[in-house]
Amino acid sequence: MQEIEFGFLTLFLLIQFSLSINKGNRGLLELDVDKLYNKYLCQEHFSSNDFMQGNKKSLKPTAIPYRYNVTSEEEPSTSAGTGQLKFLTPTKTYYKPRAADTAVELVFPSPTSSTSSIMSTRTKKKISNLIQMPSPNLKKKLDNDSPRKIKLKQKIETKSKLIHNKNTHILKLKKSISKYKTRHNLNNLMSALKFPSCNSRVMVTMQLKNKRRTWTNNEKKLSLNLFYKSLTAYNFLRSQKVNLPAPSTIRRWIGQTKFLPGINNIFFSHIEKKFQHKSYKEKACTVCFDEMYIKEFLEYSKDYDFIEGFQDLGTYGRINKSANCVLVFMARCIYTQWKFPIAYYLAHSGVNKNILKELIIDIVKKLFDIGLCPKLIVCDQSTSNQSALKLLNISEENPFFL
Repeated sequence: MQEIEFGFLTLFLLIQFSLSINKGNRGLLELDVDKLYNKYLCQEHFSSNDFMQGNKKSLKPTAIPYRYNVTSEEEPSTSAGTGQLKFLTPTKTYYKPRAADTAVELVFPSPTSSTSSIMSTRTKKKISNLIQMPSPNLKKKLDNDSPRKIKLKQKIETKSKLIHNKNTHILKLKKSISKYKTRHNLNNLMSALKFPSCNSRVMVTMQLKNKRRTWTNNEKKLSLNLFYKSLTAYNFLRSQKVNLPAPSTIRRWIGQTKFLPGINNIFFSHIEKKFQHKSYKEKACTVCFDEMYIKEFLEYSKDYDFIEGFQDLGTYGRINKSANCVLVFMARCIYTQWKFPIAYYLAHSGVNKNILKELIIDIVKKLFDIGLCPKLIVCDQSTSNQSALKLLNISEENPFFL
């Protein structure tokens, strides 16, 4: 009699069938797993159709044992399904997979006298498919939520967003508090130190400046002085990582100045800073003036709240006549190549000779006040210019005025 070895799950199935067929050895149910692995069944419990072709050591997946003393007439048929076997359909439960392998346990209920069925080939296939079914890794999520659950989920989402916003706001406040603390400490340190001059203090504070803080007036003045002193030295300091405004920033500051007709004191203060440390040859210049006609145009100025385009002679007043002529004064160096306009005036059909005389005197005095040295006056031979020069007592014998 040949013995056949089975795995634990198949052996457990066979024990259940033996109990349901002929009230077999119930002591098998009380054995441990290790002892059950050592149990064998002989070939007399299977029909010839349950074996693989070629030998009688390998069983088919659908092989079912029956009683040992059954006759050939009572041998169950695997194709027709008319045997005497009674069985219960196994149920399958899934457990969470472990780290190494997936554990699947087959649970079979105890046989009862009321439940009985007839084994067929189709049923055997269903059982084999059920045993070989892969176990799921995750549990199915319930998609159909009740309206109350949906509302609660929406509330949770809104509350979580509010909490996130509050946390970000708290982080911003903490950062601002730390910045205020560092700034307060720096202010206390700067007040405790003694600097030899105001510019030295300003230079130190410029190195502590961050990108968000704007430049103060003292910092702007010091930057303009350095810029006018030497552009090469200014760029060298910036290349050495000294915190200074960019040259484009300084040019923007200069360009933001509003120039009205007449002498602009802010502009002349910039010129004074530029030529403060220049030599005599760099300060020697000529004064050029000339008139040109322009298109009449009136425009409202938001900065000064008045209408521009009327005759405006600076300190000599404005009249309600539209300007169609402009008088421009320009300073030009004799020995070097710098030149720039210094004042302009708007007039209606030319500037009067008496007013032109006073304008020439005012421009020359202002250039002397800021440190420049005007030596010549250059103009064309228009009638108004000749009349103004005669009023200054200038002639070929006396080509100067006091």
